[in-house]
Amino acid sequence: MIHVKPGVTWVYAPGVFRILEALKAVSAALGVDLTVTSAADGVHSSPADPHYHGAALDVRSHDLEPDQRRTVLAGVLAELGPKFTGFLEAPNTANEHFHFQRRVGTTYTMDDYLAA
Repeated sequence: MIHVKPGVTWVYAPGVFRILEALKAVSAALGVDLTVTSAADGVHSSPADPHYHGAALDVRSHDLEPDQRRTVLAGVLAELGPKFTGFLEAPNTANEHFHFQRRVGTTYTMDDYLAA
């Protein structure tokens, strides 16, 4: 199941929908709950940051075992395909989380989303 941390705000764009679908598929396949911790909210790198444009999400990782983290990351990346990327940000810190986004230099349109 996918949960959303209270206070998360959204910019609805095709990339966010695609990431959410990948999270949902991996959550169901692995039987783990995943929590979106940031979308368009929070402080990110710059006004051009993909979070502010509906092209990135952060997901809680610290409540998963290390092997589950690796499996979730690999599974979500496999579901997303080549127009997306993701990684474990700030590993082994209080701010550790997964970051998933549309790959820089790509576009992901509603036509792409509907064709997936």
